[in-house]
Amino acid sequence: MLSFGFGFAANQGGTCLVAAADELVRRQPPRLLVGLVSASAAAGLVAVPLAWAAAIDGLSITASSIHAPLLAGAVAFGFGALVNDTCLLGSLARLGDGEVRLLALPFGLAAGMLLIDQARHDRRAMWPSLLAAPSVWGTVCLLSFLIILTLVSIILAVSEPSRPRGRWPLVLSMLVLGATGGALFALSPSWTLAQLLQHSLLLRDMSTGVVALPAVAASVMGAFAASAGQGNMGLQEPSVLDLLRTLIGGFLMGVGISLIPGGNDGLILSAVPALSPGGFAAVLTMTATILIGLVGRRRLTRGGRIDL
Repeated sequence: MLSFGFGFAANQGGTCLVAAADELVRRQPPRLLVGLVSASAAAGLVAVPLAWAAAIDGLSITASSIHAPLLAGAVAFGFGALVNDTCLLGSLARLGDGEVRLLALPFGLAAGMLLIDQARHDRRAMWPSLLAAPSVWGTVCLLSFLIILTLVSIILAVSEPSRPRGRWPLVLSMLVLGATGGALFALSPSWTLAQLLQHSLLLRDMSTGVVALPAVAASVMGAFAASAGQGNMGLQEPSVLDLLRTLIGGFLMGVGISLIPGGNDGLILSAVPALSPGGFAAVLTMTATILIGLVGRRRLTRGGRIDL
């Protein structure tokens, strides 16, 4: 149920790091970027109390350090998302709209992951987040999440343009995305497609699929349901170039996922709410990479001129 709601909200919100960066390049109001901030705050408000209530093992809320492989992985992921024209969250949303080419994405992701030596991850320091157990500091952080969520929700609600029939307000879709994503990453951190591929291909841990496979399937069904409700569903037959772009982009994102480790969905909805230094660094590096790539693309297409 959580996975279905996650996919539904992802499609409704059209959430994507590439689209959020494109708003900045075009000097448009950064509504998607603000929406991702609200989703991250909502995720923290759900995940942290779950850990404190002993509904899960609090140690699953972990933090990581900033290191060279993580930054290199974030750059690779950013370029991959740029080539693919959408990140992992955006791929889920657009697959629901019928972009058939995105069915090739898992193959690219798997190839990128297989290129990286999985054994090196075991040597990376991970430790319980400051929010893993009840504390005064944790309470202050929860209040901060609530204040951030309230403020950005007001900003999104006030600036909401007219929307198509059947489309949720962005503030609602980000709230549902954050709440369901926070619960999913807290209850089962390996529920995503990226984690399913990593565990089954590299660690040969097929038990992960018991939860991850139906969860991923449910999220895709949620995206389809949201698209159908808006009347947007329609199969888009891919060209050879489209498939090649998806495979190359997926390959680069797979490399990034293995080096970080994790994709932008886990970073935004799990690592950042856990106050992980590595999570913040990876998201900022991904976003900066995509911004630089978009600016360079615009400069090339405008013959060396860019209006910023």
